[in-house]
Amino acid sequence: MESEHEQLSLIKSLFIKMGASEKQAVVMASQLLKRAGQIAAERKISKIKSIEALLKQVIEAQQES
Repeated sequence: MESEHEQLSLIKSLFIKMGASEKQAVVMASQLLKRAGQIAAERKISKIKSIEALLKQVIEAQQES
């Protein structure tokens, strides 16, 4: 499993590819990771599963627009 820093970097890269600026991408990736941790704790699932679910929502929302 990647470290949190590696996860942040990968997610940031995804947001940049989706059109966000570097600064926006860092903020968005940080918020997504924080929320993923909250969801993982609430639902008693792995953080990876919650990251996957959130990223799917982001990609689906972007494709709909």
